[in-house]
This record gives sequence, structure tokens and C-alpha cells, in this order.
Amino acid sequence: VIPNGIPKRLLEPVEGEKVQHLRQCLSIDGGMVLAKVARWDPDKRWHMAVESVARLKQRGLRTVLLARGGLEPHGLEVLGRARALGLTVCEARTSDPPEAGLESYFHALHNSCQADVIDIKFHLPQDFLRIVYRASDAVLANSGHEPFGIVGLETMAAGGIAFTGGTGEDYAIPYHNAFVLETSDPREIEGYLMYLRECPDEG
Repeated sequence: VIPNGIPKRLLEPVEGEKVQHLRQCLSIDGGMVLAKVARWDPDKRWHMAVESVARLKQRGLRTVLLARGGLEPHGLEVLGRARALGLTVCEARTSDPPEAGLESYFHALHNSCQADVIDIKFHLPQDFLRIVYRASDAVLANSGHEPFGIVGLETMAAGGIAFTGGTGEDYAIPYHNAFVLETSDPREIEGYLMYLRECPDEG
């Protein structure tokens, strides 16, 4: 058995000012931010993610999906599906050197903030990723097959709300530290998000 998990340093609190700054950069006042960081792979249920955004948009609820995939060809299919659902898609890029710091990432997302799906094309360092997880209303770790579940653990450590797939992660306890999705139906994501809006104390 090989132990798995995250380093203790990820349990440090995320700065609230940076969390608010990110939401301001996304111009999401009164709306919702979702995040998904995974390979472009059908097992990761990307279609479920973008379809849930489309359903929330149909409700008249401003929603932004921060999407960080890989180089896999499935990404083109997912983004094509998003556009077919009536969602706007924009790539977020930054040409600033690494020493420019986190502000370059905030700026890149702000430049794409009018889109429903922001396809992040730059490397997300751990410090910025933790801000994304904390600032999001939900982090969609909704895989149909999940061998590790590191994104869910990192989200919880950052103080974010993880939506995991029903893949048997021992750490995911429904309505205690996560929402555990039992299906691939986007209405399940939609339903839990509306529940969180109606019951913010639960979040």
C-alpha cells in the first residue's frame, strides 16, 4: 500500500483578500464560479460540467466555469459541446514572465471574464490554484473513475466545496465535507448548487 494525500502546508488558510479579488476580476457579483481542473478525458465528465453551466444559465444565473484541462483532443469536443449549448468560450492566456507574480493570472482571467467558460491556457501554480478553489462556489472533481482524488483533497484544504464523483473516496462524506455525485446527470450538480444558494450556512 502506497500512502497518498497532500502536504500539510496546503492546510494553511487562503488569504481572503485574494479570494475576493479573484471574484471581482470575474465580475461575478451575485453569480456563481465553478472550477474544474483535470485532463480532457471522458472519464472526468467534462460534458456533465459544461451542461450544468448551461442549465444554470437557462435559469438566468450568471455562471463562469474556470476550466483547466490538458493537451488531450477531447478538449475540442468538450468546448464544442459548450458552444452548441449556447455558452461562450474564451481562452485565458498570460505572456507575463513568472516573476510577474499572481497579478498576471488575475489579469488574464479578468480579460476573459465575459465568457461562460474560460479555457485556462497557462500553468496554474499551487498558490493561485488554492485561491481558485477557495473562490469557487464549487470545484467539480466529478470523475466517473478517480484513482487518487487529489483535487478533492486540495479543495477541502483550501476551504472550498468539492463535488466529487461517487467513486468511493473514503474522505468524501456527503453534506459534511463534500457533495458526492451519484450520477452523470448535470441536474445533480445544478440541484446541489441551488441548494447551496438557498442554504448558504450549509456551505
